[in-house]
Amino acid sequence: MPVWHVSAAVALLALLLAPSPATAQRRGGGGLLQGPISLGPRVGRDFENHAWSVGAQVSVPVGSNLELRPSGDLFFPRDGDTGWQANGDAAIHIGQGGGLHAGGGIAFAHPGGGETKTGYNLFFGLSTAAPSEQLKPFAELRWTFVNDTSPFRLVLGFNYRLGR
Repeated sequence: MPVWHVSAAVALLALLLAPSPATAQRRGGGGLLQGPISLGPRVGRDFENHAWSVGAQVSVPVGSNLELRPSGDLFFPRDGDTGWQANGDAAIHIGQGGGLHAGGGIAFAHPGGGETKTGYNLFFGLSTAAPSEQLKPFAELRWTFVNDTSPFRLVLGFNYRLGR
């Protein structure tokens, strides 16, 4: 799937989730957004392909315990060309503090020198920051299933909450 299809889908999703000006003035807000959007960098290690990764993610809260999390990563394998992966994930927060989360979604993986393939992600993570904190570090265990492979990645990063 071309990269512009993914960009168009993310832009359409953002338009659908954003509250209209009239609902933003109403008490209690409106639209599907249930809090401020967060974004931040992340780094990781793909243990099967012996590659380091660097990327970013956006967290869009659409329910009290549900977030949409589009993200992208560049991979730097020990042997081979740089590759990339774009993800359309959703995460559910588990427990009262929301520190544990689990989720999954679609993955578009492009290994260096190869063609783009579609698969899916599963992940489990932990954030030690309180829900009210503006800066939230996290750690995730991620698996991406493409064709007959499912490399395991450890990802560390932080999200910065925009607005209040």
